[in-house]
Amino acid sequence: MLQRFYPDYIYNSTYEIDFHYYYNTGIRGIIFDIDNTLVPHGADADERAIVLFEKLRQIGFSTCLLSNNKEPRVLRFNQLIQSEYIYKAGKPGQKGYQRAMECMGTSIEQTMFVGDQLFTDVWGAKKLGITCVLVRPIHPKEEIQIVLKRYLERIVLRSYCKKKDTILIGFMGTGKSTIGKLLAQQQHRLFIDTDAYIEAKEGCSISDIFEQKGEDYFRSLETKVLGELNRVTHNAVIATGGGLPLRRENAELLSGMGEVIYLQTSADTILERLKGDTTRPLLNTENPRERIEQLLLERDEKYMAASQKKLVTDGFSAEEIVAILD
Repeated sequence: MLQRFYPDYIYNSTYEIDFHYYYNTGIRGIIFDIDNTLVPHGADADERAIVLFEKLRQIGFSTCLLSNNKEPRVLRFNQLIQSEYIYKAGKPGQKGYQRAMECMGTSIEQTMFVGDQLFTDVWGAKKLGITCVLVRPIHPKEEIQIVLKRYLERIVLRSYCKKKDTILIGFMGTGKSTIGKLLAQQQHRLFIDTDAYIEAKEGCSISDIFEQKGEDYFRSLETKVLGELNRVTHNAVIATGGGLPLRRENAELLSGMGEVIYLQTSADTILERLKGDTTRPLLNTENPRERIEQLLLERDEKYMAASQKKLVTDGFSAEEIVAILD
């Protein structure tokens, strides 16, 4: 029941969000709450907010302010921001969010919402399937009706923060991403692929990172990203890169984040699945089979040590694996 209020991500502040990352994932429009999301309750737009919206325009985002306040309040804030806006939006009703997307010309998949309240901001976005980001309130001074809601929010957030991630590890080509996406869809959870996450953060492909900066740099990125995900999201289904669990510090982080499941697959199956795939830097060799067998031998023990459960995927479809995991 409480899951309907769970955000996709939590940040301490709107101003610490890496908006470049979200742009690289395909987000093109951002809906913002105003009070205690961008400025303290009732305050005008400050320099930080002005700089943020200018930066968002430069990145390529459309924006829309979505507030339950009356027009004079919204207009006063927007005077120096110059964003699309909707006042008396009726959050958490869906119409305001839909109008905001119409203003920005974006679809649900291209839109994210940033706000500080679960029962208005997040719930409304979740009902439509919009990516939703909860931020901590900027200032403790709030209207009495909001103060009362905060007590109930704490119950939901305690439940959310107790939820554990489901983490799929294993060699490349074992189906981590395919299975992870299906499992997340079936359980109405957020799905994150750490390789895709890194590509969006860096703005280039894994192959390019390997070629331009080397494997050591990439492995350090994996550790950094894992620490970030541990802070900003819970209750997600996470598919990791094949080499991520091999670092001891990564394995320790994973064990604290949730249930780690090792998807084990034979070299024959992996070779068949990766036939013609030129995006795997570690397999750019004259004898891919020999390389796969060598890496499987080297990694199996570490995968076993990093996981709480092992599942052999040979001979099973992704749907059958999800049914076993669900």
